[in-house]
Amino acid sequence: MATKKKKFNFQELLIRLFFFCHILAVLALIFALLASIIPPDQVWVFSFFGLIFLPIFIVNIGFTIIWVLLRRKFWFVSILPLLLGFSSFLNHFNFSFRPEKKIASTSIKVMTFNTRGFFVPEGEKANEFHQHTFNFIESEKPQVVCFQDFNLPYTGKYSTKSLKEILHLPYFEYRNYFDYTIPDGASGLAIYSIYPIINSKWIKFEDEYIGMYADIQCDTEVIRVFSIHLQSYQLFDEDKIILTTPTAYSKMDEGKIKSNSRRIAWKLRWAFKRRAPEARLIAANIKESPYPVILCGDFNDTPASYTYHTIAKNLKDPFKSFGSGIAKTYNQSKYPFRIDYILHSEKLHSLNIQIHPTKASDHNMVTAVFQSFEETIHK
Repeated sequence: MATKKKKFNFQELLIRLFFFCHILAVLALIFALLASIIPPDQVWVFSFFGLIFLPIFIVNIGFTIIWVLLRRKFWFVSILPLLLGFSSFLNHFNFSFRPEKKIASTSIKVMTFNTRGFFVPEGEKANEFHQHTFNFIESEKPQVVCFQDFNLPYTGKYSTKSLKEILHLPYFEYRNYFDYTIPDGASGLAIYSIYPIINSKWIKFEDEYIGMYADIQCDTEVIRVFSIHLQSYQLFDEDKIILTTPTAYSKMDEGKIKSNSRRIAWKLRWAFKRRAPEARLIAANIKESPYPVILCGDFNDTPASYTYHTIAKNLKDPFKSFGSGIAKTYNQSKYPFRIDYILHSEKLHSLNIQIHPTKASDHNMVTAVFQSFEETIHK
């Protein structure tokens, strides 16, 4: 008796292919979660997945929803990784359902801004550009401003001195990135404050200053404010094409794409590995602080990274409580990179956080408002 041939089931084949793709997505999500735990100076490959955590997470949500709609049991495959990654997801994208808190006149507004050296874009007039940038910062009325890539002359119409007057922030500390002296200006990190700065210190990693802090006498208490700038990827304009205009990248010839991809991958790996010990050094300085901490800076890394989790371990991220929408602080990319942060100690109470889009730099300004100590005590 002839055996019956099994009928080819195209639908079942599609289901199996779909499940295979789902498994790949789950593995990618697990690798992205490991990026926050495993030091990239030991194993760096997971850090690549941490860079694109947000789309990986969303793809896994999509697979789960589709399996539920198809009434297939495979929906459970992503559940545990999604639960483990949900906290990190809220650092990238958030909905704030909290009622807007009343901002008292005694509250403290803090700003962080990587200025890209106050570089004047092509076609812009220097005076008009600087005036617009300085006025925009002043319009936010911050009491404390932390700058990275701070590059200004000491004197002149737009200088370290005039910025104090324009912002009405009389107290100022800065640190150049390297030990050599720049005779006519500052080039590095800076902190401006309306409150007296009673002490300051610089944080050096190898031959470069990656951070500084200022102890600020705020009312009857002291707050230690950090301004940090961790290792960048050192991408050239040619490298950034993949971030700014991905379609143009596809028009390159195969040899160019391969050489560019290898160069970019090497730069990413090098930066991942260098930032790991930098992050541990910053975390150690935070731990040693005898005062409540507000940390501002350009981490050059996402909230799914080892860098972020090492530094933020004992700090609070106000975006989790007050953020709304996608957090994008690097504005020269189609992809929403959040790499600039304001974090703070548990003792301090944040009231809001905002990301301010700007054309004055390749980074957006970030502000956060904190209750004063008097408000916190009498709460």
